Amino acid sequence: MTTLDPIRLAVADGSIAVSATGVLAVFNEVGVLGPLDVHAAMVIARLWGETDEQVILAAALVVRGTRSGHVCIRLATQREAVVVDGQDPEIVDALPWPDPALWEVAVAASALVGDGSGDEPLVLVEDRLYLERYFRYEEQVADLILARVAEPRVELDAGLRAAFDAALPDDGDGDRQRLAVETALAGRFTVIAGGPGTGKTYTVAALLATLAAGSPDGELPQVALAAPTGKAAARLTQAVAEYAASVEDQAVREWLLGIEAKTMHRLLGWTWGRGQFVHHARNPLPYDWLIVDELSMVSLPLAAKLLDAVRPEAAVVLVGDPFQLTAIEAGTVLSDIVGPATDDVPEARSSAAISDRVVVLERVHRFEETGAIAEFAAAVRVGNSDAALDVLGGGGGNITWIENRASIDFSALWERVVEQRATLVQVARSGRKEEALQRLGELAILCAHRQGPASVARWQRDLETALDDRFTGLRYHGEWYPGRPVMITSNDYTLNLFNGDIGVAVDTDEGLRVVFDRGGIRTFSPSHLGERTTVHALTIHKSQGSQFEEVVVVLPQETSRLLTRELLYTAVTRASGQVTVIGDESVLRQAVERSVQRTSGLGVRLWDGNS
Repeated sequence: MTTLDPIRLAVADGSIAVSATGVLAVFNEVGVLGPLDVHAAMVIARLWGETDEQVILAAALVVRGTRSGHVCIRLATQREAVVVDGQDPEIVDALPWPDPALWEVAVAASALVGDGSGDEPLVLVEDRLYLERYFRYEEQVADLILARVAEPRVELDAGLRAAFDAALPDDGDGDRQRLAVETALAGRFTVIAGGPGTGKTYTVAALLATLAAGSPDGELPQVALAAPTGKAAARLTQAVAEYAASVEDQAVREWLLGIEAKTMHRLLGWTWGRGQFVHHARNPLPYDWLIVDELSMVSLPLAAKLLDAVRPEAAVVLVGDPFQLTAIEAGTVLSDIVGPATDDVPEARSSAAISDRVVVLERVHRFEETGAIAEFAAAVRVGNSDAALDVLGGGGGNITWIENRASIDFSALWERVVEQRATLVQVARSGRKEEALQRLGELAILCAHRQGPASVARWQRDLETALDDRFTGLRYHGEWYPGRPVMITSNDYTLNLFNGDIGVAVDTDEGLRVVFDRGGIRTFSPSHLGERTTVHALTIHKSQGSQFEEVVVVLPQETSRLLTRELLYTAVTRASGQVTVIGDESVLRQAVERSVQRTSGLGVRLWDGNS
C-alpha cells in the first residue's frame, strides 16, 4: 500500500475535496476542514474576487465553526481551539497556520468582510468573525431581547397580587420561585434558570395559575407553551396538569388542564414543502404569553425565528438549565442570556439591564433525599474533579462508581440490568401496558458514544443477546418482540408522536402493539410507526428532557474530546433516585475538567452592551 492510499480512500468516502488546492487542501487532508467548508469558501472567494489564501482559509474555518456549534470564530485562537477527533493534536498544530496578527489584518482588509452594515458574506466585529447570516441571527436575538428589557417594570394590581400570593404563598425565606413569577408578571421578558429538581416547571405552572386567577372579568390570557422536542413538550404539559390537580378554583383548574405544550416547529407552523415557518414578524403568533422550556436545546437560528414571531406587546418567559448540553446546531443561547447570573458576583449582575430579568432557582427539591447526586452534579458543574471523585469514592446508597469493568461490581450491575429488562419482557408479554411503561422508566443506560466498546451499540447488542438466551421464541415478530423499548427519531404530526418519545412493545388482544405515555396510554401498530430505534441504551444527548428513577452512565474506556462536564452533568441529572457511573479515574477527571467551548457574541451584546 502506498502513502497515497489513505488519501485515495478519503476521496472515495467523500472526506476529501478533490478541487481543493494550496492551504485549503492541506487543512482538508488532515480533517480540519471538510468538503463543505472548502467548497463554500471557494464559492464565496470566486464570487467576490478574493485570491488571498489566508482570507479564504478564514472563510472555510467560519463555515466549519457553524457546523461545530460556533456562531463565530476568533482568528487569534483558532490554532489552539481546533480539535479533530482521532487526529494527533501535534499534526493539527504543525499545519501552516497564518500569523494571527497578519491574518486579522488581511481579513479586515478583504472585500469579503464587512461590519454588518452591508451585504458582505463575512462580518468582523472586534475579534469575532461571522458568516453574515449568523451575525444577523445574533443581532436579531440581542435586539429583540434588549428592546423588551428596556421597557419599565409595572406594578401588580390588587387582583393579580392576590392571585400571586395564593399560588405561591410567601414563606418568608426569600423564595426565588416567587421572585421568578413576580418578575414575569412585572415585565415582558423573563428567564427562569436552574438545574434539575429546582422547580422550574412548578414555577411556570404557578405563573399560569396566577394569570388565570388574576385575570380581570374572567378574560383568560392567550398562552402558548413550547419546547424544542415533543418529549420535552409532553413533560411540560404533564407538569402543568399535575399542578392543576391541586388548584381549588374549578375554572382555573380546567383552564390549566386545557393547555397543551407544543414543539417550537409546530407552534411556528413549519411547512415542509416551502421550508419555512408560517409565523414571523409579519404574521405573529396570536398569544399574550409565550413560555418556552428546555431553552438550552434551542439553536441561535431557531431562537431568532421564535422571538421574531412574538407580538411586541406579548410577554416572553424562557426556561431552562444553562449547565446542560447545548443545542446540536450553532449557538449557546440560554447560557449566553443567563450570563454571569449564575455567578456569585453582584457587580457583574448590576451593570447590565438584563440582570434583574434573569432569576436562577437554586434550591434543589428533587434530590432532597438523594444528596450525593446533587453534590456530585454540583462538583461536575463547576469543574471540580477532586470534589466529584470524593463524592464517588465515598460511596453511598444513591451514587455508585464502578471503575473496573472486570470487577465483581460490574458483573453484579450487569446481572441486575439484565434482570430488569427480563422483567420488562415478562410484563410486556402479559399485556400490562401501564406497568410496562412504568418498568421502562425505572432504568436508563446512558452512553457517551454511539459506537465502540462502551457504547450504545455494544450495550444494545449484549442486552438483546441476553434476552434471546433467556426467552425461547422471543422474536416472533421479526425485529419486534414484547418488551422492546423504542424511541421515535423524527416528528410525526399525524400520529402526534415526536422525536425523543419513548415507548415499549406489548402483547395485546389485537396483537403486538407499541404503547406510549402521552398524557394517557396511546397504542400503535408497529407498522404505523415511522423512523424509530431500539433504546435499551441511548446516548446522553438523546436523554435530554427525560427523567428516570435510575441511570447508569457509561463513559468510554479512553479519553475523548466528546467528554465534557456538560455531558456528564446532563447524564447524572437525568436520575431522580440512583446513579451508577462506569469509568476510570483519568476519564472522569477529563470529563469534569473539560467544558464545551463555543464561540458566540450574544452574551457580550446582552451583558456588556457591546456590538
